[in-house]
Amino acid sequence: MEQSKTQQDIAEENTKLASALNKTSLDAATLQKLRGRIDKKAEEEMPKVVAKRSVAIEMAVIGVGQAGSRIAEVFHKLGYDAGVINTSSQDLEYIDVLPTNKLLLKGTLGGTGKDLDLGREIFSSNVGEISEFSRRITEGNNMVYLAASGGGGTGSSSVEVMVPMLYELGTPVGVIYVLPKATEDAQSKKNSLETLARLAKMSSANIIDSLVVVDNARIEAIYANLSQSKFWEASNRAIVEPINVFNHLTSRPSRFTSLDPSDFGKIISAGDCSVYGVIEVEDYMSETALAESVIDSLGSNMLAEGFDLAQTRVGGVIITGSKEVLDKLPAININYCFHMISEQTKGASIFQGIYDVDSDSDSIKIYSWFAGLGLPKSRIETLKEESKAQSAISSQKDKDRASSMSMSLESEAVANVASEIHKKIQRKNSGFNRLQVTGGAQNSLIDMRRKR
Repeated sequence: MEQSKTQQDIAEENTKLASALNKTSLDAATLQKLRGRIDKKAEEEMPKVVAKRSVAIEMAVIGVGQAGSRIAEVFHKLGYDAGVINTSSQDLEYIDVLPTNKLLLKGTLGGTGKDLDLGREIFSSNVGEISEFSRRITEGNNMVYLAASGGGGTGSSSVEVMVPMLYELGTPVGVIYVLPKATEDAQSKKNSLETLARLAKMSSANIIDSLVVVDNARIEAIYANLSQSKFWEASNRAIVEPINVFNHLTSRPSRFTSLDPSDFGKIISAGDCSVYGVIEVEDYMSETALAESVIDSLGSNMLAEGFDLAQTRVGGVIITGSKEVLDKLPAININYCFHMISEQTKGASIFQGIYDVDSDSDSIKIYSWFAGLGLPKSRIETLKEESKAQSAISSQKDKDRASSMSMSLESEAVANVASEIHKKIQRKNSGFNRLQVTGGAQNSLIDMRRKR
């Protein structure tokens, strides 16, 4: 068994160790190598600075209401400056943007209950706070988009305050306005129509440079097989993707044909309404395949219906595919495609771009953006008719409810009166009642006994 060291033994060993350290010089080369290792480790652990995305136009996005906030969230994940505003804290909770880029407007229990007047009052009462928030979000950007849905109350009611306010910041203003699904209620459709009319008026006054109209009813038809939870994710992605594709690719050179940043600038500042969409073509080697897809699907793949593409004043078309796909795609196929688009837009100025992208798909994508359009008349008429029909049903229900309640009470009252009358008749005809006489306020029995 090893003998335990005494305190004296330990003291002597420490003295010898200290003496050795003082006499021994450390190798300079070894130290330098160790210091290099430390520097390398520090460099590896240092947070990587994310390279700024490549875009033609720096854009900020402010989303208002639940739907608008979800759209802004997608832009944020792509690297854009984005802020969200709502009157409901619950709707802000799961929006994935920076906490400092969320603004909760107080003044209600939470939300506006699709009441546009209430929403306008809240936004008007918080102008200073909203203005400072918007200024911070948009600072350093060349354009700002306001994203809002027409079906709710917060998004729809915001436009009268938000649009002129953003315009006063001095940057071009675009609006991404979402029409309601076909299955939404009459109030949602009524709100969307009223708000679209207000936006159209501001667009005519050149306060809005780009009024992008997208329609959840159309997106619902395109993604008909998706579950409810997946639908909203696909819907928001479909709304944001074309804008980001145009903005990103127009900042890049192309081996084929470039759509320049200035060209894109003309598209997003053309005024009035804009609509966009994407077509994917798998049978692209057939000479007229791209052209046929344009003929068959150009209108139906736009994210809103009811527009007359012949009204287009300016537009852009970008064709994308992998390097392998584009290298074998005959030029004549692309020429037919562009020619058919020119015909459908009645010779409008259509800027063209062809870009190879990282893709494993053996297909061609055609992104189209048409600007300077009038309002989607046929879709507006459909919304009016649907809203009117649903309002009539709702109104009839209110009448039926009132009638049902009043009939129920009247029936009960009549039944009670009839019952009382019936009881009185029975009492009057009864032998006991015939024995009664009314004398003043009291009833008495007739004494039939002989008087003595």
